[in-house]
Formats: sequence, structure tokens, C-alpha cells
Amino acid sequence: MVLEILAQVYFGNPVLAWIYFFATILIFVLVAKTVMFFTKGFGRRITAKTKSDFDDKLIDIIEEPIVFIIVVVGLLFAYNFLSFSAEINFYFFNVVKLLWIVAGAWLVIRLIDAFLEFFLQPIIGKTKTKYDDQIIQVLSKTLKVLIIVFALLIALDSFGIDIFTFVAGLGIGGLAFAFAAKETIADMFGGISILLSRPFVLGDTIDSNGVIGTVEEISLRQTKVRNLDKRIVVIPNAKMAGAVITNISSAKKRKTVWKLGVTYNTSGKKIEQAKEIITNAINDCKLCDDDPKVAFNEFADSALTILVVFFTKSGAWADMVEAKDEIGLKIKKEFESAKIEFAFPTQTIYLEK
Repeated sequence: MVLEILAQVYFGNPVLAWIYFFATILIFVLVAKTVMFFTKGFGRRITAKTKSDFDDKLIDIIEEPIVFIIVVVGLLFAYNFLSFSAEINFYFFNVVKLLWIVAGAWLVIRLIDAFLEFFLQPIIGKTKTKYDDQIIQVLSKTLKVLIIVFALLIALDSFGIDIFTFVAGLGIGGLAFAFAAKETIADMFGGISILLSRPFVLGDTIDSNGVIGTVEEISLRQTKVRNLDKRIVVIPNAKMAGAVITNISSAKKRKTVWKLGVTYNTSGKKIEQAKEIITNAINDCKLCDDDPKVAFNEFADSALTILVVFFTKSGAWADMVEAKDEIGLKIKKEFESAKIEFAFPTQTIYLEK
């Protein structure tokens, strides 16, 4: 009875052959699991004793691709127990080739990340400019895209597709493709323009396209800015390259302009006292230059206005916010003590008898 069941044929192969096939795959999966367990346990304990972190990173890089490769090898061994037509064999071995290509591309991409992180990044980190950091980002993504394209071309060749004919075919439809992808191409040229002209670098605070925020990523297609609401805004590089960009971080100092209004019944003496209070408040702030401009400005509709202009010592946005907070609160308290009243929109109506 058992022999009869094992002798039954499904898809051109007896049940016994299918049992050998799946058992072989299972054995190699167990081997892969064992390798994973070894690298996560014993292997990491060995690398933990070394001074460098590179060997730890190397294990992280290779363990998953190696496990994947072991499973593919198991699939090849298991396939030997089955017998199929030449056509099925052709497609099977091409699929296996594809899996090898995927594993190779996966491993190379991981190695690129490791190289950039452990060899190039420490060198770049010693420079004062952040321009090198954004070049690293673009270089990493560009290399990965090239590897994927190269892997795709190898895969096409393994399936019997003539690469040169395929590339020539792309030339025939090049105009249609370029028209369909014109925005992407425009974004890429915009990205190249930004990288070459350097209107801003990573970490700069900019004002562009109605967005104010810190630049977190610059790629060939888009720039990511974290706005003041702490949200990521993605701006296509074509728009970014063609827009007016204010690099707020490029300012060595920050300018603040206030027009403080006091009531019309404030005496000239009180206005002089108000100017002195404002000047002292700015001079006492360690974040600000000690040469503020404080002067009577105009007779407004409902207030006598005092123009206040001062600069922070650095271009940092946080310093400006802190300085305005400190100076503003001090002026408010001093005005209250001196009984100087801030004005607000009012109307005075005179009735004739």
C-alpha cells in the first residue's frame, strides 16, 4: 500500500521524489537557521571582543544574504530528485540564476553601505562643511540604482533577451519615454544644479516655495525639509532649483524689528524712559549685540510708536527666539513698573455742544 502511494506520479514525478525534494529543502532551511543562530550567538560574542565595530557590521551585512544563498543551494540540490522537460529545466535554472543575481546585488548594496559608513563617513566627518554629507547621500543612492540596473540587465541576459537589442529598443521609444518622464528628468537636473551651486546644505534652515524648515535630505529627485511643525515636506528639485531660496542659516546674525506703541497720553519724559528701558533690556541680553536702534517712530492712529531694531550674535533661530522672549518679558515688566501703557486700537469721539 505504501509503495503504491510512493509510486504514484504527480506532475511527471513519483511521490517519493517529491518527498526527497521537500525534505532536502527543509534540511537546507534548517542549515540556514543554524547559520543564523551561530552568527547571532557565537559569532557576535567573538566580534564583541574586538576593538573595531566593523566585524560586527560585517556579520550584520552578510548573514541574511548568506542564509538566502544557502536556501537557493538547497533548492538546486533538491531539484536533482525531480525530472522535467527541457523547457521547464530552462526556466527553472533561469529563475535560480535570477535568485543568485538578487543575492549578489543584495550583498553588494550591503557592502556599499558598510564602506560608506565605516571608511568614507569618518573621513567626511572631519570636514567642517556639511556639503560632503549630502554628496554621500546622493552617491549611496546612485550606486545602489546602478547596481540594480546592472543586475536587471544580467537577469534579462540570463533569460535569453539580447541586452543590446533591448537597449536599442529603448532608443526607439526614447522620445516617448522622455516625454512621459520629463518631470523626473527635470527633477534630476534640478538636483544636480542644487548639488553644484550649493544654495544650501544638509542642516541649513531655508525658506523656499512657501516652506520654512531644516533641510534633512537632498537626493537627485527631491529635497526633504522638516518644517516648523516638525513635519517632512517633500519638494521636487525642479521646483526647488527654479524658486527663490532664502538660506536663513547663512545669516551670521538675526535681525528683529519691533514697533512698540504707547498711548497718546504718555508724556515725552515717559517716552524717553521707555526708550531707556528697551535699550537696557537688549544690552543686558547676552545673546544680542549691544548696539540696538531705539527711536521714536511715528504718530500712528492710536499710538505713539517706538521703533526697535536689534541683532542676535548668531544666526541660530533658537537664539533669536530665546532673545525675543527674554527682552520682551523684561520690557513688559519694566513698563508695568514705570506705569507706561502699551497702546491698542482705540477711537476717541468728541461731541460738540
